[in-house]
Amino acid sequence: MQQKLKVIAAGLPQSQEEVLERLLAEFDELPGQLQLCARYIIDHPHEVGLQSMRTLAQDADVHPNSFVRLARHLGFDGYESLRERFRDFVRGGVGSSPDRVRWLQEMGRKGGSAAVFGKMAEACLDNTEKMFAQQSIKDLDRAVDWMINARRVYVLGLGLAYPLAYNFWYVARMGFDHFILSPRHGSLPSDDIIRMDQRDCLLAMTFQPYRRDTLAAVRQAKKQGATVIGVTDSNASTLCREADLGLVSPTHTPQFFHSNSAVTALLESLCALLVVRGGDAASAAVEAFHSARWEENIYDES
Repeated sequence: MQQKLKVIAAGLPQSQEEVLERLLAEFDELPGQLQLCARYIIDHPHEVGLQSMRTLAQDADVHPNSFVRLARHLGFDGYESLRERFRDFVRGGVGSSPDRVRWLQEMGRKGGSAAVFGKMAEACLDNTEKMFAQQSIKDLDRAVDWMINARRVYVLGLGLAYPLAYNFWYVARMGFDHFILSPRHGSLPSDDIIRMDQRDCLLAMTFQPYRRDTLAAVRQAKKQGATVIGVTDSNASTLCREADLGLVSPTHTPQFFHSNSAVTALLESLCALLVVRGGDAASAAVEAFHSARWEENIYDES
């Protein structure tokens, strides 16, 4: 609450960073249509300085006047004054090479399955590029340090997030024996969370539409004193705002399910950082894990 009052008391936002901080601080109090506008700006700040208000409104599925109302809510005299704060926002790392553009256009011209395949390729590549370009190395280091130093790290993913959680846990446990997949077979998340305290860490993930049971588990873990790392698709999501640290990856896709490709890349990067920061002990554990499997003739050597 003190942080929120501090942001509000700062007056008219003077930069795109201050606009984003203000939107996050006041997100819960915004009316429905303004929340949609705020979420779009939070998730796509690079678009605000590049696209027209009508284009943004179309993408956010709101009336253009909603962006004007949001700007005035923040203290600006109109949308253009708000947009000025985003003029210098650099769109790093998300541009397309000429070859990629030509290939995607060719897919579209062919139509049918080729067009669908091309759109999926565009979405997956764009999501992954944006994830890497927008990620905070400082936040990644904090997450890795918390997990390495925790007594236990519970990895929680339900529904479509379950295979992501399972894959992350499967790899992380090769180097560390204090990672636990939650919920375990035949149990509930609360069965694990009830034993958590300030020495433990919860890595929880959920994506639109956000699962209430995952958010309930996060709130219970916070009550127990555990540190919570959220992996989700929006800085404006409840998980990201309630976690001690939020890691965000785009999941946009032309089909009806979200795309996990960029999230997978994020989690694989976390695994790589864990092993590097884990030092010799983590490397020795991974080597012993694989050596045991070779000795048990699990892998096909041919």
